[in-house]
Amino acid sequence: MLFTNVLAGDFAEPSDDSAALIESLSGIDRGRWAQAEQVHGIEIEVTSPEQDLTPFGSVADGQVTARRDVLCAVRTADCLPVLLAGDHAVAALHAGWRGLDAGIIEAGAESLRTLDDGEVIGVIGPGARGCCYEVGDELRATFSACPEALCGSKNLDLAVVASHLLSDAGVTTIHDCGICTICSSPDEFFSYRRDDGKTGRMLGAIWRN
Repeated sequence: MLFTNVLAGDFAEPSDDSAALIESLSGIDRGRWAQAEQVHGIEIEVTSPEQDLTPFGSVADGQVTARRDVLCAVRTADCLPVLLAGDHAVAALHAGWRGLDAGIIEAGAESLRTLDDGEVIGVIGPGARGCCYEVGDELRATFSACPEALCGSKNLDLAVVASHLLSDAGVTTIHDCGICTICSSPDEFFSYRRDDGKTGRMLGAIWRN
């Protein structure tokens, strides 16, 4: 699995060099990356052994596969990339506040377990953290069931919410990279909030070895 930074390029429209970097690290060519148009929903796309890949030919905020020749990927720039790994299947989830509230974590874990009923490891990548992610009272109230995610009087920590939901979904081992995209340097990570929407996208990717 991997999370890219700015140095790897913009994966909203990846250059040949950016794609080649991921291909070299994963051993999986660009034509076998499972990706879709992301809409902050909970649709999960499962790539089966018989399925032909049509990247961006569908709408989904999660990718799941048991295939060894497929890389599951999501693109982010403050929303969290959440990667799930089991012994026999993997998943990549795009988890912003809308997706977290709607159930993207639960949907992803459930889809993964249709292919792998063993232990699942969750990894949370760079995203908006409680140090910087200022939101309104209504949004804070949405996540009142997870008080540890409410930072100070105005902020919300998406990673804490995601970790809480992963645990509730039965993911017993959770790793969080701890990186906030908003207060990171523009030379390190893209941030939609920090850069007023004029920014690129990073890649969160996972594949079976």
